[in-house]
Amino acid sequence: MGTSVVQSQDQRRARGGFGLRQLLATLLLALLPLGAEAAEYRLAAQDKLRVKVVEWRADKTEYFDWAVLGGEYIVSTSGTVSLPLIGSLPAQGRTTDEFAALIAETLQQRSGAVNRPEASVEIVQYRPIYVVGAVERPGEYPYRPGLTVLQAVGIAGGIYRQVEPGLVRLERDQITATGTHESARLEIRRLLARRARLAAELSEDPQIGIPDQLRNDPDIARLIADEAAIMNARIDALRSKLTATSELKNLFAREVESLEQKIVAHNRQIELARQELKNVSTLVGKGLAVSSREFALERTVVELENKMLDYTTAALRARQEIGKSERDATDLRTERKASIVAEIQETEAALDQAKARMVTAQKLIEEATTVAPRLVLDRSLQLTPRLAFWIVRQGTGDTSKIAADENAAVNPGDVVHVEAVTGDNLSGGKLGLTTASERPTERSQLGAN
Repeated sequence: MGTSVVQSQDQRRARGGFGLRQLLATLLLALLPLGAEAAEYRLAAQDKLRVKVVEWRADKTEYFDWAVLGGEYIVSTSGTVSLPLIGSLPAQGRTTDEFAALIAETLQQRSGAVNRPEASVEIVQYRPIYVVGAVERPGEYPYRPGLTVLQAVGIAGGIYRQVEPGLVRLERDQITATGTHESARLEIRRLLARRARLAAELSEDPQIGIPDQLRNDPDIARLIADEAAIMNARIDALRSKLTATSELKNLFAREVESLEQKIVAHNRQIELARQELKNVSTLVGKGLAVSSREFALERTVVELENKMLDYTTAALRARQEIGKSERDATDLRTERKASIVAEIQETEAALDQAKARMVTAQKLIEEATTVAPRLVLDRSLQLTPRLAFWIVRQGTGDTSKIAADENAAVNPGDVVHVEAVTGDNLSGGKLGLTTASERPTERSQLGAN
C-alpha cells in the first residue's frame, strides 16, 4: 500500500513536470516569430538577389564564369526568378542555398555539362516592410536585418502626434504672418532707398537724398551706399557707351577730312589730265600726234573721274555715320531717362503692394496671438494615448496578426500596425505601451483581414 502511494505521487510529479515543460514550449513557440529567426531565411516576392555562376573545367584546369547568368534579379509576384538560358525557376519558400543548388542543377541539365556548376545567391535587398496606423508617415519602407518594431516606427517618423487643427493653423499663420511682415518691412526700406536713387538719376544729381521715412533707420547708410553703387555703375555704363559713340564719331570725322583732302588733290589731277588731253587732241587734229595717245588720255580722265566719285561717295557715307553716332548718343540719353521713369512707376507700385502686405500680416499676427493661447490651454488638458503594436505576418497559406512590443523583431514583408487609444477610451486609466502579454495572438486565413 505504501509503495502504491509513493508511485502515485511520483507519477503526479512526472505529469506535473511534463505539463510545465509543455507550457514553456508552447510559450516559446508563440514568441519565436517575434524574436531572432531560428530558421534560415526563405525567399519571397520582391526580394532582390545577386546571382553568380562558375564552372570548373578540368580539361582547361580553370574556372569558367557564366557571366550571362550573373547579375541582380527580383523575385516576381508569382515567386519565380527569370534567368537567361535557364528560364523561370521557383524561388518562393527556398533558402538562398537551395535556390543556388536549383540554378546549378538546372544549368547542368540544360547545358549538358559534365561537372556541376557552382552557383551562389546573395540577397541584395529584402522585400519591404509596411508601417501603418498611428505613425507620422505610414507607408512602405526598405527592410534591414535586425529591425525591431520601435526602429520601424522611428523610420516612419515616430508616433503620430495629434494636435488641435485650429491651433496648428493659427501657429502656422502667426509664423507665416510674422515672416511676411518682416519681409514687407525690409522690402519697403529697399524700395524707398531705390526711389530716392532713381529721383537722383532722373535729375542727374550725384547725391542721393535720404527719404524722411528712413532718417531714423540704423541701416540708412548701408542702404544709401548700396543704391549709390548701383547709380555709379549705371552712370559709368552710360558714360562708356557715350564715349564709344563719340570716338566713333571722331573717327568718321577724320575720315571725312582725309577724303576731302583726297578729293581736292584728285580734282587737280583731273584738271591736269583734261588739259593734257585737250593739247593732245589739238596736235592730233594737226597731224602732229597719233590718236592712240589721245585714247589713252581719255581713258585716264575717265578713271580719274570714277575714282573721284568713289571718294565723294565715301565722304557722304562717313558724314551719314557721323549723324548716326550723334543720334545714337541722343537715343542713349533718352532711353535712360525713359527707363528711369518706368522704374520709378514700378517702384511706386511695389511700395503700395508691400505696405498692403505688411498691414494684412499685422492683422493676422494680432488674431493669432489672441486666439492661440486659449487653444494651447485646451490642448494641455488632453490625455496621453495608449499605444498597441501588432505585426501582420504572411505565412504559407495564411496571415497572422501577432501582438508585439517595441523590441519585437520585424521580418521582411511584415506589416507593423500601430494603434493609439485615446484617454477617453481607457477603462482602467493605465497609460503607456501595451505589451504582448496583455493581448492575444490572432490568426486568420489569408485574405480574411
